[in-house]
Amino acid sequence: MPNLPHPRVRSLLSALFVCTALSAADADELSDRLSEVKGTMQSINGELSSQRAEIGRIKAEVNVNRQEQRSTNRELMEELKTLRRQNQTLIDAFIQPKEGSVNSIVGTPRNYQIQAPDGKMIFGEDEFAYIKEADATIAARVDTGAAVSSICATDIERFERGGKKMVGFTLQANERSIRVEAPFVRITRIAQSDNEDLSYRLVVNLQIKVGSYSTTSEFNLIDRTHLNYALLLGRSLLTDIAVVDVSRRYVQPRADTEGLLLLSRDDFKAAQSRGENPNAAYDERVAQLGGGQTAYPDASYGANLGTDATKALPEVSDRLLKEEYLEQQQKLKLDPGHSAYSHPGGDDQSWKQQPQTEKSAVKAADNEKKVKNNKEKTKEKGKNKSKN
Repeated sequence: MPNLPHPRVRSLLSALFVCTALSAADADELSDRLSEVKGTMQSINGELSSQRAEIGRIKAEVNVNRQEQRSTNRELMEELKTLRRQNQTLIDAFIQPKEGSVNSIVGTPRNYQIQAPDGKMIFGEDEFAYIKEADATIAARVDTGAAVSSICATDIERFERGGKKMVGFTLQANERSIRVEAPFVRITRIAQSDNEDLSYRLVVNLQIKVGSYSTTSEFNLIDRTHLNYALLLGRSLLTDIAVVDVSRRYVQPRADTEGLLLLSRDDFKAAQSRGENPNAAYDERVAQLGGGQTAYPDASYGANLGTDATKALPEVSDRLLKEEYLEQQQKLKLDPGHSAYSHPGGDDQSWKQQPQTEKSAVKAADNEKKVKNNKEKTKEKGKNKSKN
């Protein structure tokens, strides 16, 4: 008889066969369950995608509604401001005294486009400000968050003039450089918003005019060439003077309509792209007047202060004096080239150093002429009386 396995071995083999059969059945069932879970997950993902799309559509509608609401609110506010200005104008017209009335307590009606009912000026987000020391009108950003105004300044130097401390700096804007000198006030310490370090800036006094309001105010000197605006107006200038309406720009009229205008960097670039020069009339007028030139010694006496030598002030005044002197010389029948009055260099410049004796002679001749005229008038009166 063949050798049969041990009974224990046979039992192990039987158990292994049974387990293999059970494992195959469990695997089929597990695969079915996994397929069912995958289908469920796909359906859930589809529902989530549709819900996301719906949420995005709702958000877009909400944003549109918000923008429309803001636009509507802005229009309502503008209409409300207009109605208030109109009502105040009507009130002013109603209480305005008639022409010829002795009641002159109420002044002229206010322009509520540029002035609030309480009398304060209305400033927009941007305003034109005339700086006397620079002799230029500068587009300024109105910033209620800044305590002190500031102006673009490079090449800063300190000096004294007449015992007073002064500061010189260069204002750079719109591809122009203007040298400015202003009285020194103090040195201020300013904390930077982006870090904890402190910066120190010079403060000067500048004469400024916005609209019809002019004053002297303090300005920080800082390099703003990388910023959009060369001038910033802070609370030190705005307090008790103006209210700010950030929805408007350039509310107040320009104080100097014919002078140099420095725009913001963006506005200047936009003008350049259109081929426009905002200072074309100003540049032409300066060229015609011959101003803005560097003074240099001339070959003749005096100095040439511009492109037109006849407009140099020393030469003009000298020529007038010379003409007056030669006229007096002709009256006295004196020789203009007399050696006693000749210039050491040989040129005829004796009109600059008239001796006192000659001035007395001129005065005596004028007096003699007056006496002679009076005598002639007296003789004519006597003849008229004798005829009568």
